Amino acid sequence: MQRIKSEGDYEAGRKLVETYGVKVDPKIHAEVLKRYESLNIAPYKGFVNPVYHVVKDASGDIKDITISYDENYIDQHLRYSRDYSPLTK
Repeated sequence: MQRIKSEGDYEAGRKLVETYGVKVDPKIHAEVLKRYESLNIAPYKGFVNPVYHVVKDASGDIKDITISYDENYIDQHLRYSRDYSPLTK
Protein backbone atom coordinates (compact mmCIF):
# COMPACT_ATOMS: atom_id res chain seq x y z
CA MET A 1 0.00 0.00 0.00
CA GLN A 2 2.73 2.45 0.94
CA ARG A 3 4.62 1.73 -2.28
CA ILE A 4 1.46 2.29 -4.33
CA LYS A 5 0.81 5.60 -2.57
CA SER A 6 4.43 6.76 -2.66
CA GLU A 7 4.89 6.01 -6.33
CA GLY A 8 1.39 7.06 -7.38
CA ASP A 9 0.91 3.68 -9.06
CA TYR A 10 -2.67 4.12 -10.28
CA GLU A 11 -2.92 0.67 -11.86
CA ALA A 12 -1.73 -1.13 -8.72
CA GLY A 13 -4.18 0.95 -6.65
CA ARG A 14 -7.03 0.17 -9.02
CA LYS A 15 -6.20 -3.54 -8.92
CA LEU A 16 -6.05 -3.51 -5.10
CA VAL A 17 -9.46 -1.86 -4.82
CA GLU A 18 -11.07 -4.06 -7.47
CA THR A 19 -9.64 -7.19 -5.88
CA TYR A 20 -10.39 -6.47 -2.22
CA GLY A 21 -12.45 -3.28 -1.91
CA VAL A 22 -15.57 -3.82 -3.98
CA LYS A 23 -16.49 -7.45 -3.42
CA VAL A 24 -19.00 -7.74 -0.62
CA ASP A 25 -20.24 -10.98 0.90
CA PRO A 26 -24.04 -10.42 0.87
CA LYS A 27 -24.55 -12.52 4.00
CA ILE A 28 -22.01 -10.50 6.04
CA HIS A 29 -23.32 -7.25 4.55
CA ALA A 30 -26.85 -8.10 5.71
CA GLU A 31 -25.53 -8.89 9.19
CA VAL A 32 -23.66 -5.57 9.38
CA LEU A 33 -26.76 -3.64 8.30
CA LYS A 34 -28.89 -5.43 10.88
CA ARG A 35 -26.41 -4.70 13.69
CA TYR A 36 -26.05 -1.07 12.62
CA GLU A 37 -29.82 -0.61 12.59
CA SER A 38 -29.89 -1.31 16.34
CA LEU A 39 -27.71 1.78 16.97
CA ASN A 40 -30.55 3.97 15.72
CA ILE A 41 -28.22 6.60 14.24
CA ALA A 42 -27.90 8.11 10.77
CA PRO A 43 -25.58 6.26 8.36
CA TYR A 44 -23.16 9.19 8.05
CA LYS A 45 -22.37 8.73 11.74
CA GLY A 46 -20.24 5.78 10.65
CA PHE A 47 -17.35 8.22 10.40
CA VAL A 48 -17.92 9.66 13.84
CA ASN A 49 -16.24 7.69 16.59
CA PRO A 50 -18.13 6.90 19.77
CA VAL A 51 -17.15 8.65 22.98
CA TYR A 52 -15.93 6.34 25.73
CA HIS A 53 -16.56 7.30 29.36
CA VAL A 54 -14.73 5.62 32.25
CA VAL A 55 -16.90 4.74 35.26
CA LYS A 56 -14.94 4.44 38.51
CA ASP A 57 -15.98 3.36 41.98
CA ALA A 58 -15.37 5.35 45.18
CA SER A 59 -11.79 4.07 45.45
CA GLY A 60 -10.98 5.10 41.88
CA ASP A 61 -10.99 1.62 40.34
CA ILE A 62 -12.44 1.29 36.85
CA LYS A 63 -15.75 -0.56 36.98
CA ASP A 64 -17.18 0.05 33.52
CA ILE A 65 -16.75 1.83 30.22
CA THR A 66 -19.85 3.39 28.70
CA ILE A 67 -20.16 4.37 25.06
CA SER A 68 -22.18 7.24 23.63
CA TYR A 69 -22.78 8.50 20.12
CA ASP A 70 -23.79 12.01 21.09
CA GLU A 71 -21.16 13.97 19.13
CA ASN A 72 -21.46 15.15 15.58
CA TYR A 73 -18.51 15.39 13.19
CA ILE A 74 -17.61 18.98 14.08
CA ASP A 75 -17.87 18.45 17.83
CA GLN A 76 -15.67 15.36 17.55
CA HIS A 77 -12.91 17.23 15.75
CA LEU A 78 -13.07 20.19 18.08
CA ARG A 79 -12.67 17.78 21.00
CA TYR A 80 -9.77 16.06 19.25
CA SER A 81 -8.02 19.39 18.71
CA ARG A 82 -8.60 20.36 22.33
CA ASP A 83 -7.59 17.02 23.86
CA TYR A 84 -4.83 15.80 21.54
CA SER A 85 -3.19 18.82 19.91
CA PRO A 86 0.53 19.14 20.70
CA LEU A 87 0.13 22.90 20.25
CA THR A 88 -2.08 23.38 23.31
CA LYS A 89 0.09 21.64 25.88
